Amino acid sequence: MALSVRGLRESDEARWRELWAGYLDFYRYPDLPAHVTDHTWAMLTATESDAAFAFAADLDGRMIGFVHIIVHANTWIDKPICYLEDLYVDPGVRRCGAGRAMIDAVIARAKAKDYGQVYWRTADDNPARALYDQVAEKIDFVTYVHQLGPKAV
Repeated sequence: MALSVRGLRESDEARWRELWAGYLDFYRYPDLPAHVTDHTWAMLTATESDAAFAFAADLDGRMIGFVHIIVHANTWIDKPICYLEDLYVDPGVRRCGAGRAMIDAVIARAKAKDYGQVYWRTADDNPARALYDQVAEKIDFVTYVHQLGPKAV
């Protein structure tokens, strides 16, 4: 089996939407408005911006996962930092190394761009935490959200 990681392409849209729907189901948020999904796709494929980017994982030439990154300033580091917002691998092919390969690709890009940090958050019960514990340090911060509009994950 040949596993590879590459940048997300316009031609990935149909498969990305399938995987995105699976990701939303995983987080029990299947009713995300269509315009938000459309906005997310447009943001991730806008080539003129470094503020957001995405990688796709392919297994034997078929897209099996994605990772979405938001780059932003930070008051504690004098360089931009990367928020790994979404990472998903098709449940039928998990444990093939795609998750780790995508995280490694994000870290490699962050190093190449001289960013100061890559970070992410996840649900306490996410089984992917076994991988996350191998590739990053868990810190003890709690997330609070004050919604100003429709609920976001």
